[in-house]
Amino acid sequence: MLTAATIRAHYPLRLVLAFHLPGVELVYYADEAGTALQFQRDDGSWARVPLAGEDTGVVTYGGDDELWKQAEAAWEWWNSVGRPGQDRFGYARGADGRAYVWHLPDGAVWHLPV
Repeated sequence: MLTAATIRAHYPLRLVLAFHLPGVELVYYADEAGTALQFQRDDGSWARVPLAGEDTGVVTYGGDDELWKQAEAAWEWWNSVGRPGQDRFGYARGADGRAYVWHLPDGAVWHLPV
């Protein structure tokens, strides 16, 4: 199960989450309660993972719960391939301007928004 503590402890996982959540923007968010990493989509769905401050153990979310299910699927993939660090990914931009990232050992590819 994906938890706030897991996301805080594994910076490379944040990179994987960015690739696995198409159409989701990852934003660092700070308010009086502390600092958080927020996943947000244009449809208003969001999930907030506290990184520092009070209540760092609870992930909150609103809107479509599919967003967090996708995050958990990314966590499962990351575990299944041995929790690779950022040095196990490549990045390229094609002549047409499209960008993508791939997992070097197995060739999994994620197309990035332009």
